[in-house]
Amino acid sequence: KINSQGGIKGKNVKLLVEDDQYNTQKTVDAYNKLVNIDGARILLVNTYGGVFAIADKAKNDNVLILDPLDCNNNLVSINPNIYCLATESESIAKVLAGDINAAGAKKTGILYFNSDSFMPLVKEVFLENFKGQVVINEGYVAGTVDFKTQLTKAIRAGAQNLVLLGYDELGIAMKQARELGFKGKFYGTGTFTSPGLQKASAGASENSLIAFWDAPKDKEPAKSFTAEFAKKQGRPAIFDLACYPTYDAVNVIAEAISKGSSNVNDIKQNLLQIKDFAGVTGVVTFSADRSVKIPESIHILKNGIPVPGDK
Repeated sequence: KINSQGGIKGKNVKLLVEDDQYNTQKTVDAYNKLVNIDGARILLVNTYGGVFAIADKAKNDNVLILDPLDCNNNLVSINPNIYCLATESESIAKVLAGDINAAGAKKTGILYFNSDSFMPLVKEVFLENFKGQVVINEGYVAGTVDFKTQLTKAIRAGAQNLVLLGYDELGIAMKQARELGFKGKFYGTGTFTSPGLQKASAGASENSLIAFWDAPKDKEPAKSFTAEFAKKQGRPAIFDLACYPTYDAVNVIAEAISKGSSNVNDIKQNLLQIKDFAGVTGVVTFSADRSVKIPESIHILKNGIPVPGDK
């Protein structure tokens, strides 16, 4: 869209894409290629652990990193080259704890992915805000396929809910929990919308309660963007809280360049000057800590689709 309108100061945007498969080492490899071979000086990075892994390199190389999937204090405190425009990580935990607290369910079990630092962060904030009893609090590693030991422990301890913080493996955990007789509710994150997780759960993920954010599609400019996206892709965005912030991230970077130069130091300063930008996520204004934090809210998974909890 930017290029069709003449680019930025008459120059076209060139998009270079590397798939790091949410693998921190591959994030480093992708960084080295994009920066050292392709000459990129602005990177959008979706892999949470990957941001930490390349942060020192980005500072030394004066490369701007913008995370459009996760936004929290830990990220932006790494160094001055890290920015984020995304849903607020801490709000995920607060939303889940708040809903369980309001429901009055006292006994809750937690399983969390501990092969990166994101889900442990959500878990810690959840513990700070949860008012009930945690009957199990255990991590699991990537690729786990058998959760029966942890689940049996939680069920025997009388868990009324299971807070599952992780990725596609948790579909297996849900299926196994139901097979073991667990009758309570599953709570989790936007990763529950993953087709892979839902397939692995064999239907057990339905009616789960998740912290999620969906775009304001009844308002402009999100309304028009949604239509344009569906026309181009043949379907709506699968994951609002990845797609819409990424679109805004590209647009605010373009805006920052248009206000100065393509020099990274100028772009960094101009991003902080952006106020009340009309984005598809809403009104975008960067805080002094280089963040735009979008709060999440409770949703219910209905037919695999997150529906706001108040509907």
